[in-house]
Amino acid sequence: MSVTKTISARIERISARLTHTEKRIARLVGNDPELVAFGTAASVAAAADTSAPSIVRFAGKLGFAGFSDLQANVRRELSTRISSAYKRARDPSARQDISAWIEIEMLNIKETLSAIDRTQLNKAVAWLADPGRRVFILASGQWSGPATTFHDFMRIIRPRMHRLDGSPFRVASELGLAQRGDVLVTMDAQRNESWVVETHDLARGLGLKTIAITEGPQNVIATRSDVNFRVSQATCGLFDSKTGLTALLDFLFNAVAKESGESVVRRLEHMEAMWTEAGLLG
Repeated sequence: MSVTKTISARIERISARLTHTEKRIARLVGNDPELVAFGTAASVAAAADTSAPSIVRFAGKLGFAGFSDLQANVRRELSTRISSAYKRARDPSARQDISAWIEIEMLNIKETLSAIDRTQLNKAVAWLADPGRRVFILASGQWSGPATTFHDFMRIIRPRMHRLDGSPFRVASELGLAQRGDVLVTMDAQRNESWVVETHDLARGLGLKTIAITEGPQNVIATRSDVNFRVSQATCGLFDSKTGLTALLDFLFNAVAKESGESVVRRLEHMEAMWTEAGLLG
């Protein structure tokens, strides 16, 4: 089985006691771990041609507290697989393996989006959709591109967007517009750029609501934020992937647009009219 050494070993230990249905579930777990990691008990049951309670009982038979416990373990093992693929980046021939790139980038997206906590998401979206709050975007150099795109898209659907970049004087001047209750979105990964951490702390001191987007909850920025999102950034190449980050920002943008309702439609209609009148569109 290709899923995990740990779970495969558990299945092997009880294989003689598995029913025909449970053997079918075991094959599915081994052959399609992504379905188990990112699906539901119902979707796994449908794929195994059985019922959701059978999936839960199978998880219990393996020694897990339930389906969610089994799912969490599969996800951890998939993360390990990603790490192994990352190590292959040292092999120049691996960088040309298209199938490996596809696998890694798909897992980056799944790991990033499946890690979203619904409560934290709702809080972040409510803040970002509130036109009464200024929103400041702060990102390290390595994540500057996706951050700029996110800022530019957000400016189309809501007012009072600010990008914190450039010289220290420019950053301080822009942040000087902030008021308590405004929002700061900070994006940075391991080996944080010191100016990003310092600016983030300055904004916290001013009373801003803070949303961190980092590689994990132990990142210094994540530990100093009201809300945090984790980005998977494994790669077969030389530098960390930004695919998970891009997927997360796209998801956040569209969630904010939906939360904003009719105001987004009016702003888009206005922008479309301006673009057309200025002859900017073909």
